[in-house]
Amino acid sequence: MTEDEFHELNGDPVMQMLEANRIWTHPQFLVADVCKITGTTPKALEHFVSPKRDLVRLIGPHVNPGTGRRRVFTGGQVLMIAAAFAMTRIGFPQRWTRSLADTVERRAIARENPFGYGQTGLMFATFPMNEGDDWNVVYLHDQMEKEPVLPVAVHLLDVDRLIDQVKAQLEAMIADEEVPDFTVPDPKPEPNPYSPASNFFRAWDKSESGRWVYVGLTEEETDELLEMQGSEIQGDDLVIVSEGRRGGERFLELHDKHERERLKRCGMGLEGDD
Repeated sequence: MTEDEFHELNGDPVMQMLEANRIWTHPQFLVADVCKITGTTPKALEHFVSPKRDLVRLIGPHVNPGTGRRRVFTGGQVLMIAAAFAMTRIGFPQRWTRSLADTVERRAIARENPFGYGQTGLMFATFPMNEGDDWNVVYLHDQMEKEPVLPVAVHLLDVDRLIDQVKAQLEAMIADEEVPDFTVPDPKPEPNPYSPASNFFRAWDKSESGRWVYVGLTEEETDELLEMQGSEIQGDDLVIVSEGRRGGERFLELHDKHERERLKRCGMGLEGDD
C-alpha cells in the first residue's frame, strides 16, 4: 500500500494527531476551570503559577495577557498545573515540579499518536538522592521486562490515570456537562479498638439502664475502674482524661474480675473457671 492509499483509507495521521491533541494545545480554559480541576482557589493558583516560583512552565500570551485581561490556559497547561499540585501536596520538592510537569504534558500529547504509543499504565516513582541534593524519577509501566530497583519509600505519580481524569474533566467543560469529581475522600479513622464503638476485645456490654459497662462489672465498678485508668466514656468512645492511678489491690480486683469475664466471651476460659 502506498502512502497516498494509506492516507485515503485512514486519513492524514498528522492531522489526526493535531485534532486529537487540540484539547491539550488550544487555549480555552479559564482560571475557574483550573481551580475546579485542582481544587484550589484563584488566589492560590495565581501564587502557584507565578513565574518567580518557576513551578510550572506556562508559555504564551494567553496565560500572561497583562492587566485587565483574562488568563486562558491550554488543556496541557491545566494538566501541568494539576500534576504540580498533586506532587507538591505530598511533599515533592518544588524545584523539581517544572521538569516533572513538562514530562506529564509531553506524555499526554504523545499518547494521541495514531501509530500507537507502546507504554501503558505509566507511573513515575520519585525519590531523593545524594542526601536530597538531587531527585530521581523512575518510569514504571505495564511493558517493563525487569523489576525496577527502588528504595523502600518513594513518591508515586499515576501519570496515565491523571491524564485520563483531567482529560475527562476538560471534555465535560467543553461540552458544558457536569464535571466528574475524582477526589479521593479521606478515610475515616478506625475506632479505638479499646472503645465500645469498636469493642474489638469484647470488653464492653450495655447495662440495663443502657450505659456502657465493662463486662463482668456493674456500672459503679466500671466508673471506679475507669477513674483508676484515667479514662471515661464519651458517647461510644473511650477517652483518656488523666494519668490515672493504676495499681493497688482494688485496681487488681476489678481488673481481674473484668478480665475473667472478657476472656470467657472470647472463648478463652481460665483454669478454675466454672
